[in-house]
Amino acid sequence: MGQPAGISKACLSCHDGTVAMDSFGNNTGTHLMTGSAKVGTDLSDDHPVSFTYDTALATADGSLVTPASASFVDAGHAVPLFAGKMECASCHDVHNNINAPFLRKSNSGSALCLTCHNK
Repeated sequence: MGQPAGISKACLSCHDGTVAMDSFGNNTGTHLMTGSAKVGTDLSDDHPVSFTYDTALATADGSLVTPASASFVDAGHAVPLFAGKMECASCHDVHNNINAPFLRKSNSGSALCLTCHNK
């Protein structure tokens, strides 16, 4: 996989593991990303971003759902693609925290993950 690009670069400009996630405006946050995440220019141990998600990828992988279109993974339009690519914002909606942490849909029973992954 290549380096993050597009809309994901905007996300990583703050969420690179060096700035607290709850820092914005004049607020200095205290909640830093922890765990095994390598958030920054090396996403090799986390979910990849900025890759083309299309029928060819789903077919070659065998455990991915074929996307509904070049704009959405699913027919319900819950998980968008950006210029045909999976980006941070495909799963996260920074303007809506109804499904914390800013997920586009509930991940109860791995529902969000199962939008793309069938195994």
